[in-house]
Amino acid sequence: MWGIFLESVVIFQNYMGFHENGYLAGLYLFALLYLWLTEKDKGRRAVLVYAPTLLLVMFFCPLFRKVFVRLLEDSETYYRLLWLLQMSVVTAYGLIRLCGRHRRIGLAVICIAIVACGNYVYDSENITKAENAYHLPQVAIDIVDLIEPEEGRITVLVPADLIYFVRQYSTNIELPYGREMLIARWDYYHAMYEAMEEADMIEAASFTELAREYPCAYIVLKEDRQIDEPLTDYGYELCDRVGEYLIYRDTQTE
Repeated sequence: MWGIFLESVVIFQNYMGFHENGYLAGLYLFALLYLWLTEKDKGRRAVLVYAPTLLLVMFFCPLFRKVFVRLLEDSETYYRLLWLLQMSVVTAYGLIRLCGRHRRIGLAVICIAIVACGNYVYDSENITKAENAYHLPQVAIDIVDLIEPEEGRITVLVPADLIYFVRQYSTNIELPYGREMLIARWDYYHAMYEAMEEADMIEAASFTELAREYPCAYIVLKEDRQIDEPLTDYGYELCDRVGEYLIYRDTQTE
């Protein structure tokens, strides 16, 4: 039980960002404690004090975690319980209550404190300037626009870096595999993914045979992807190029 409790502590620390910047978590816990001592309204107290506290107690309870994991058969999503803590609401309300007599000055101080305690997220490598109204890479949109059928659905094989975006843009494009193959810790196996992404060089003969089992109407490859023989020798036609991607159409599925 003690080990399960310590695992929950680590999950909580990672979620709250204690390893990088735990100031916002500190503000939340301070505001929650302050509301415990001062909030008199029963409705607000139930929502902003009792509910988050009960959730925290349950989160750290080893027995509750064992029941949660057993019922849902998924330990990876346990941290999502912390989404229910209403951190922004509790923190904002608690600090405003603290500065109730000087609301304008208090609001300015609180805003400065929150900004100073946070991180500038826009310098992250995972955030880039939007290329279009869809907030998706333009190259993914251009590829889908070229191959998407007017009616029905088709299966398309795309490189791993396009998987997240193709299905967001169009549900008419089906993929042999999805994001489950991109999560390393899940350790899934998929023959098509192994041939497409893991092999140092694509073996065209077995690769095209496997692709037709789905069947993949189109295959999209990066132009620098190594392949032992041209796909055009196996019934595929190079129908277009978009950026660094080559789009092959299977002429045998028509």
